[in-house]
Amino acid sequence: MQNNNIKMKASLSSTYSFIAAFVFVHAAQAADPNPVIPPVGIQETARLLSGAALPSGLPPALNTEQWKRYANQVRSNWTQYVTKIANPMMAWSQKEVPAFRETVFYPFSGPDFSTVYQIYPNARRYVMVAMQRAYQPIDLRTLNPVTLDQTLNVLTAAWENYGRDGFFVTEYLDQYVHQNQVRIGASTLLVTTLQLQRFVIDEVVPIEWNEQGEIVELPATTKEWTSVRFKLTKNGRPVTLDYLRIDLSNKGLQTASKNYTLIKQLASNPTLFKAASHLPQNQNFSMTADAVIANAPFIVQDETGIQYTKLDAGFSTQLYGKFERAHPAFNAYQRDLAKAFEDRKDIRPLNFRMGYYKDGTYAVMTATRKK
Repeated sequence: MQNNNIKMKASLSSTYSFIAAFVFVHAAQAADPNPVIPPVGIQETARLLSGAALPSGLPPALNTEQWKRYANQVRSNWTQYVTKIANPMMAWSQKEVPAFRETVFYPFSGPDFSTVYQIYPNARRYVMVAMQRAYQPIDLRTLNPVTLDQTLNVLTAAWENYGRDGFFVTEYLDQYVHQNQVRIGASTLLVTTLQLQRFVIDEVVPIEWNEQGEIVELPATTKEWTSVRFKLTKNGRPVTLDYLRIDLSNKGLQTASKNYTLIKQLASNPTLFKAASHLPQNQNFSMTADAVIANAPFIVQDETGIQYTKLDAGFSTQLYGKFERAHPAFNAYQRDLAKAFEDRKDIRPLNFRMGYYKDGTYAVMTATRKK
């Protein structure tokens, strides 16, 4: 989702530059001369993207050194991620987060399903909202040799450092979309992590929503898969993942009233903020933040979520980890949080990474709405 090596001033214009480059990646708008071909055998597609062969063996086109490098990159980074981040995070959430079993909301998510699943593992439905287009999951079996090699190169780069960081650097994917017909969108990364998280992917369909905020499934032959729904099974339990492309800025929500209607509905659910470029604290994104503050029963966030004083006013908060200052790209934010970490005597330890790198220290907050 984001890059450690952020070099910018903490101003609005530079924040937008950071978003455009790393978090909310707009894919190319160029017309696609090829007709849309729905993926055949989505579970097999996901298995190959996760770096594993099919039960019938590896397709001959993938029996290359480039495939071996890609598969090794995915496996090694996933193993590191599970050990260093996923397992400690899941253990923490089992003790510190109520077992919510319905819908959970993850705005500013990028293609980061793993975090919301590990924080809220019992949910029936996950709704992720970001600016990157979904597109169809890439089926590696359908690509010609040149395109396959390019695609594997890009995906190999996307997995670099995932085990350490816990997010994808989507900058590389954006560059590739502009240069090639194969569009690597959020759905390709999502099906990969769903497979690695041992979900059964029953179906993937494009979606939109109406003026009442109701999700409408579209035919698989729809040309532009901007937003998608994943129909899943986990340990025999049906689960839905909706990935929605929505501009969460005030301007974006004011321009598309049906989007604001949907966001207000989603904001009434348990919510997660992670690596959100401090946008929930930016006045240009106040409509999204205010909807969550007014309606969410419970929030988990790092320092990039809701401003601490606003959160603490309406919620009972608990702080974890260590926080002295925000990432240098955003050093004007959350100074009130730094003071709270200095003054409060009830800070609890944190043994996993969450969000931006800050000299090896990380902070998490939970917030329960006051009665």
